[in-house]
Amino acid sequence: MSSSNLSFKDKVVVITGAGGGLGKVYALEYAKRGANLVINDLGGTLTGSGHDSRAADIVVNEINSKYSKMGAKAVPNYDSVNSDGENIIKTAIDNFGRIDILINNAGILRDSSFVKMTPEHFHSVIDVHLNGAYKLSRAAWPYMRKQKFGRIINTASPAGLFGNFGQANYSAAKLGLVGLGETLAKEGYNYNIMVNSIAPLARSRMTENVLPPHILKQLGPEKIAPLVLFLTHDETKVTNSIFELAAGFYGQIRWERSSGQIFNPSSENYFTPEAILNKWSEITTFDDKPFNKTQHPMQLSDYNDLISKAKKLPVENDQGSIKINSIKGKVVIVTGAGGGLGKSHAIWFAKYGANVLVNDIRDPNTVVNEINKLYGEGTAMPDSHDVVTQAQFIIDNALKQFGHIDILVNNAGILRDRSFLKMKDDEWNSVIKVHLYSTFAMCKAVWPVFLKQKSGGSIINTTSTSGIYGNFGQANYAAAKAAILGFSRTIAIEGFKKNIIVNIIAPHAETAMTKSIFGEKELANHFDVSQVSPFVVLLASKELQDVNSKKGGVKGQLFEVGGGWCGQTRWQRSGGFVSTEQDITPELLKAHWNEVTNFKSGTVTVGSTEGSSMAILQAVQKAQMSKISSTASHDDNESSSSSNGSTTFNYTEKDCILYNLGLGSTRNELKYVYENDPNFQVLPTFAVIPFMKSSMESFNMDQLVENFNFTMLLHGEQYFKLPKLPLPTSGKLKTVSEPLQVIDKNGKAAVIVGGYKTYDTKTNKLLAYNEGTYFIRGAHVPKEKQKLDPSVRSKFAIQKFQSPTNKSPDFEIEVTTSEDQAALYRLSGDFNPLHIDPFVAKSIKFPKPILHGLCTMGISAKQLYEKFGAYDELKVRFSSVVFPGDKLKIKAWKQPNGIVIFQTIDSNTNQVVLDNAAIKLTNPTSKL
Repeated sequence: MSSSNLSFKDKVVVITGAGGGLGKVYALEYAKRGANLVINDLGGTLTGSGHDSRAADIVVNEINSKYSKMGAKAVPNYDSVNSDGENIIKTAIDNFGRIDILINNAGILRDSSFVKMTPEHFHSVIDVHLNGAYKLSRAAWPYMRKQKFGRIINTASPAGLFGNFGQANYSAAKLGLVGLGETLAKEGYNYNIMVNSIAPLARSRMTENVLPPHILKQLGPEKIAPLVLFLTHDETKVTNSIFELAAGFYGQIRWERSSGQIFNPSSENYFTPEAILNKWSEITTFDDKPFNKTQHPMQLSDYNDLISKAKKLPVENDQGSIKINSIKGKVVIVTGAGGGLGKSHAIWFAKYGANVLVNDIRDPNTVVNEINKLYGEGTAMPDSHDVVTQAQFIIDNALKQFGHIDILVNNAGILRDRSFLKMKDDEWNSVIKVHLYSTFAMCKAVWPVFLKQKSGGSIINTTSTSGIYGNFGQANYAAAKAAILGFSRTIAIEGFKKNIIVNIIAPHAETAMTKSIFGEKELANHFDVSQVSPFVVLLASKELQDVNSKKGGVKGQLFEVGGGWCGQTRWQRSGGFVSTEQDITPELLKAHWNEVTNFKSGTVTVGSTEGSSMAILQAVQKAQMSKISSTASHDDNESSSSSNGSTTFNYTEKDCILYNLGLGSTRNELKYVYENDPNFQVLPTFAVIPFMKSSMESFNMDQLVENFNFTMLLHGEQYFKLPKLPLPTSGKLKTVSEPLQVIDKNGKAAVIVGGYKTYDTKTNKLLAYNEGTYFIRGAHVPKEKQKLDPSVRSKFAIQKFQSPTNKSPDFEIEVTTSEDQAALYRLSGDFNPLHIDPFVAKSIKFPKPILHGLCTMGISAKQLYEKFGAYDELKVRFSSVVFPGDKLKIKAWKQPNGIVIFQTIDSNTNQVVLDNAAIKLTNPTSKL
């Protein structure tokens, strides 16, 4: 091993679930670098049943036989992580005398839709993933503190970060691990204990039955191990961080909190749901404001500063024009409502006309009497059942008292704060049960009620800033609250189509629970519980969903609220680093660490497991395409791309034939398919091929716009001009590109127009000029980055070509595409899997792969070329998709000055697929 390689000689590593998959790969990689290892594996099935020591033994034997010369030694352990976690750490101490690195990797799956998920399925997954990681970490902690060195990796998942259908238990456990990790990172920092979380999408027993083989091939666990090794090396000081990784992509993910909106909270008459709704867009806009900035925090907001500024505003907050009437007549259950936030929520719902079941295990009657005195007898009813063990009784009581249920607010909770070194198992377990298990139990019990109702229902679950960011002395509370967030995001996905709306709040208020941890400033500012409840009422309202209906409603969202301030919190991912190398090493990641953690450009706002996974795979695919293109066009030791925004493109007669075949040319058209034909030529639309390559490599779109996501990119329009015809059938070309326009579309999308000049490198003459227009959903362009000048565009490119509705076409033809058309066309340079891979297509909601828009354009333009002759300008708008095998109907109308307007319709779907389209003939009179 080179001295520059990261060595783990004499380090003691404990890996749970190391009998296969990720855990086994980790173990072998550590062994290659001289580590001593405890290989833990219960040897059970994927669902956690059974026990077999062979899995661990096989790995141990392989390490001891292959890597003992490197100084590595391995011992097995067969204990269960959740019931006997201490014994796993004891195995390390007994055999090696210390524990340096802990990889919490063991896991099981018990996937099912939430309506079918049993408490046993929920608890078993929490036990193995979350409680197991607690047990191991707690047992290792004293040794790591004493030796002032430790490295812990918690294995999260995209399902935990974003939620995922059918994985409410898994999502809860995996985000709970993040909350635990964030807290341990804060408590361990002064002792050189670095704690991080990874969210891998890797090939393992858990994914092999979910993803197709060709995708799995890219997701080998060997691409995950390098990051784990880098993060756990003694030279690495990275801590309290989360990373998403797969298939050679490595990116950091962090919280992003909006600047939000402040309201004067002094008067309950004016700090209302209506006032908050009136400023909703300000709450969810991630722009800096005079009173606050958009932040990427590791702790809660500066509420003392925010409430001070809020109280300087006029007391009479603007109430707007929309009155919240939808709460009237609704039935609301509020747990833990005997005091504090729960009591305040109950009173506010009653104030807006709701009937309230006040649940509290101690004394619900005092609050019930207060509400009934204010709003009428029978408005509120008491319930004293235990939220953990008697959730169904609470639901049955509400139905008995009021006949239906519309809103559930899960608020009940306890604190058992303790430094992790001193934390007892019962303190951990009690907090997990009261917060997480009760939230599951209550949601599970009310779910069938909501499903039966046409009106559905609303659930507001309570997390905490400790759960979002971690907090010293609250490992149990942070884990439970983070788990609630992960759980809520999954049931929000499952419930939305059934009109069950789920959202999450992280309140900041002075209660009996928080008073002991509030400082003097917080107590002086008196963060009243009534400063949170108006937001909760608004979240449960129909009016909020109506206002946001064009954006898909408000569901599965996280909000921080308190002291007159309301803000939204979401995930943001770095641009990341992609390696297309077969063998990726920790040393490679070390060399590219600034790219892994780069948030200065290329950041992505990700909101779903599907979107995250597709964005990662697209980034990898883009890197692979770039590598393929670079290799294919490498000539005379000259690179295919350069730092000045230009790319080179080499082609021969073979490429021309392949392109012509991709547009439907046949063996009967020798001028398109036979290089020795005296009229051999390439179709004019070949001009887009060098552009197509350049558009992927020339300028970085992710640097032009904020929140760029490759999966959200649509090719909207295409234009080209040919200075001279015909195009040569071979050559070496250079394309120089620049962004012409960068436009923000009301903060909801961005438009980028690129200009591409393609030259013959021998003559330096311009062969083609292209303009491509791209629409990126969800992206945003700051004012300083916008380019708006339309004068830089070609006039033909921005001219509108409306298909005549009062005139029959001068030319009409129907062409049947081949079912293999997309497979053939992509060989001309665009290797986007969307055009060949059924899995990728379905991930983007297409039933099967689609035809490239430029292929549809080329097929249509070929027919126009045959009918009208040569043209030197073409412009189209892509308005819908075409599936290979569909019939295309091309209609054309002759216009003055050699212009032919055309439109292409997919006869199978009756959708216009090319519109606002025209060609300009080089000889206007010949065929017109």
